[in-house]
Amino acid sequence: AAICFDKGVEVAPEYPFAYIGQGLVALKTDKKAAENLFSKATKLDKKSARIQVDIAMAYAKNDLYDEANTQIEKARKIDKKNPYIYVAEGNIIMQKNDPSKAGEAASKYDNAIYFDPNCKVAYIKGAKIYRVINIGLSLELLQKVLALDSEYTPAYLELGETYYANKLYSKSVEAYKHYVEAPGVTEEYFNKYASVLVVAKDFPQVLIQANQALAKNPKNAHMLRLKMYSQYELEDFSGALETARQFFNTAKTEELAWQDYRYYALILKENKLTSEAIVALNKAEETVTDQPEIYKELIAAYEAQNDFKNVIPNYRKYFAIAPEYSLSDLLSYGRAYYWYAVSIPEAEPNAPKTPELLAAEKEKTDNIGKADSLFTEVTNKAPQLFQGYWWRARANSLLDPTSQQGLAKPYYEQTLQKMEEAGSTAASVLIEANKYLAYYYYLKFVEADAAKQKTDVAENKAKSIPYWEKVLELDPADEGAIAALKVLKK
Repeated sequence: AAICFDKGVEVAPEYPFAYIGQGLVALKTDKKAAENLFSKATKLDKKSARIQVDIAMAYAKNDLYDEANTQIEKARKIDKKNPYIYVAEGNIIMQKNDPSKAGEAASKYDNAIYFDPNCKVAYIKGAKIYRVINIGLSLELLQKVLALDSEYTPAYLELGETYYANKLYSKSVEAYKHYVEAPGVTEEYFNKYASVLVVAKDFPQVLIQANQALAKNPKNAHMLRLKMYSQYELEDFSGALETARQFFNTAKTEELAWQDYRYYALILKENKLTSEAIVALNKAEETVTDQPEIYKELIAAYEAQNDFKNVIPNYRKYFAIAPEYSLSDLLSYGRAYYWYAVSIPEAEPNAPKTPELLAAEKEKTDNIGKADSLFTEVTNKAPQLFQGYWWRARANSLLDPTSQQGLAKPYYEQTLQKMEEAGSTAASVLIEANKYLAYYYYLKFVEADAAKQKTDVAENKAKSIPYWEKVLELDPADEGAIAALKVLKK
């Protein structure tokens, strides 16, 4: 900026505002020199209120508010109806960042419009104040300024910001598009336009904008980011991976957001690079710890590797920050404990009870218990659904692998009852439940037969046969059912 102001003085020494620019820069290090420059500007046109206003803003931008107010009063003495006096007062109020004073600033901008209905900047400044608190009034001010000048690009920029702040993304895109099509727009605003397109989910257009920007500046990290996002959303996973590598090689560490790591993980996962995806998700977690989707993605990645030991702590973190979790989440959490318990090997028969073996048995039992507790919670929250009972049956089956104790029996019975009530036809579950109950009663039949207990033989045979027949109805080729019925019906 200093170079531009110096050049301005050199080219047009009679132009006062170049001296004010030099003074603005000088205020940071040499107030006396700045005052001399402001004095030169004033001498060039002593009757210009606008010169005094710009000097006031130079002081204000350096937080010298007393000096700024002095210059404002000088401007007011020259021309109290000059609209830029009131624009400057509003700007100074807003610069102090006191939300309680926003109304006071708005009234200053209103005064500017009162004294000059064509003061376009006053409409923009007022609209910005009302952007969130009163979108109707904000839009009204912006429409007024566009009625004055339909090509006034700052109005389209503010329209884009206003619509965006109020989540009217398609309208925001339209306004931003008008703005960026104007000549002289900087890279910053092309980046912003592309970001709005992402939120509006117009990924084909994002890709167009990103490619155009990257043709001019291949190291534009923001556009590499948006290109990566868009390629993923458009299912160009190999292209997204190439762009992601470029992005992470280009962006500074402090520029990286947790969403970048998450998208990278999703891209890696689609390219069958699950282990790398887990690393990326862990980096996302290092960046932010309050985003449930990070843990859901970690859960999915570990599940893909059947690594349920690592699924469990990520579910724990997920539930800690996701109070609105679903029944499906709760059921899946229980299944993680279940499958981890399944993965712990059973001891060989007659194996010596070493400390390691005892620890493994305890770990298995503990995980089954945690799974069962979560499945019980599901049945409590949704007693009409069969899934909670079914998984309780499965968990209890792990505690009773021979089915001799019938620990799973009541839960498989409830599973069938709930399925019948709901008219559910999930064949695999029906087969599993009927087969368990058929086998349970078959075992009782065999025990009774060996003990010559004729009453129990008949009773358990009568209970076992219908379940086996139901299995065959669902799967006529089931060899276990065929063999059992041969024994029971002979």
